[in-house]
Amino acid sequence: MTANLGRVVAIGGGHGLARTLRAVRDVAAHVTAIVTVADDGGSSGRLREQYGVLPPGDLRMALAALSRRPERVALLQRRFEGGDLDGHAIGNVLLLGLLAAADGDLVQALAEAAEIVDAAGVVLPCATEPMTLAADTKDGRVIGQVAVARSRDIRRVELLPHPPPAVPDAIAAVAHADLVVLGPGSIFTSILPNLLVPDLAASVAASRAPVVLVGNLWEQPGETQGLTLSDHVAALRRHVPDLRLDLLLADDDPRGLAVPDGDDVGCPVITAAVRAPGGGHDPARLAPALVDAVATIPV
Repeated sequence: MTANLGRVVAIGGGHGLARTLRAVRDVAAHVTAIVTVADDGGSSGRLREQYGVLPPGDLRMALAALSRRPERVALLQRRFEGGDLDGHAIGNVLLLGLLAAADGDLVQALAEAAEIVDAAGVVLPCATEPMTLAADTKDGRVIGQVAVARSRDIRRVELLPHPPPAVPDAIAAVAHADLVVLGPGSIFTSILPNLLVPDLAASVAASRAPVVLVGNLWEQPGETQGLTLSDHVAALRRHVPDLRLDLLLADDDPRGLAVPDGDDVGCPVITAAVRAPGGGHDPARLAPALVDAVATIPV
């Protein structure tokens, strides 16, 4: 498929961001992934706590999504069994080693990793410091991404002890983007942690590029249980009042979350068949859906 979307910046984390990256890498002239660094669970959480580094897991997943080398994707994702490294993904340990070799410069380490896996784009953390996510819920306050993801009735999330500085390369990427894609992904633990970094949120608000939200397919147990797509958009706007959304791209399967009216979310809504037969967004379907949807946005 030939390039149609120009320079794309995709913002998020986890499996949702990975699916967007796999979708846009073949229909964009250039791709930049801007990735949350709030994770405190699993291998990432252990490495973060032990070495004081930015959690590498979501960054590894973004590299794997952009890699042109399937055998290296498998290597990145493979996990050690037994011993001190039990449960750690090889890609996480690789990033830790590259970070040490780069004297703590994570942007350089990620550039080296991108060369190793032959990535079709750039992967950047959203911030220069590890972030701790906190949420106020109906039942009280919870601390940490894992705890937030398991919580219901989330009213507000924030970064502790304060929002960190944004990565300058991430700001520059947004400034030069032709399209900014948010999601799909966990609203409170994958998308909002990026937008709670003030300079990054300001750069998205100031961008001349269209900003598209790829809607989630269903409720997530815990953080988005009971929420509609309209509620997702409302949560984004409540936390980031200056956020500009030019389009919501939603799945057209009636078994999923109900598709809201554009008046309800404050932007046009386009539907397309983007769900994979086995669940989740299908990159092969999401790519042309994004191309077609973006073509409807007035220049």
